[in-house]
Amino acid sequence: MVWKTTLSIMLLLSSFMALHAQNSKAYEINEYLALGSNKQATVQVKSNKSAATATTPLQVLAYDLVPTVFIENGEIKSFDEQSPIKAELEFNSFNVLSNANPLFKNVELLVIKLNEENQLISSLDFSTINSFNSLKYVYFICPFNCSRSQIENLSKGLPLGTVLLYSSSIPE
Repeated sequence: MVWKTTLSIMLLLSSFMALHAQNSKAYEINEYLALGSNKQATVQVKSNKSAATATTPLQVLAYDLVPTVFIENGEIKSFDEQSPIKAELEFNSFNVLSNANPLFKNVELLVIKLNEENQLISSLDFSTINSFNSLKYVYFICPFNCSRSQIENLSKGLPLGTVLLYSSSIPE
């Protein structure tokens, strides 16, 4: 009986680890928005009743002017007095995210701008980022053609429940 229980637990644990190790599915941002996957803003009351957390709709986060923290050349800049809910960075500054920073705690959308196609052969390990307690979306912007599978292969260790998005455009 103990042997069967132990075997069942080991199978369950290995199944969970295999699921967690899989890449997240990437969505082209406009397709994702068209699917209606983005719900209206909701307010969830935390257990202490005195604090509430607002969830901002993806369309607002991605396309409107919202409090944003910018990371360029490894330097963190924030110009808003409100706590940022969006973070924008160049691909080469990703390692800055591994340093804990209170500016990241309310960020719901992380925008990563790729500059060159050869960056697609790299991989980014999101399990190393710190302080992103509210992260809901990771959005890659490619100023060249990039595919769903390239973005999925680029993104490793995304937190459970985080939606992986991308857009691909060719400047004129």
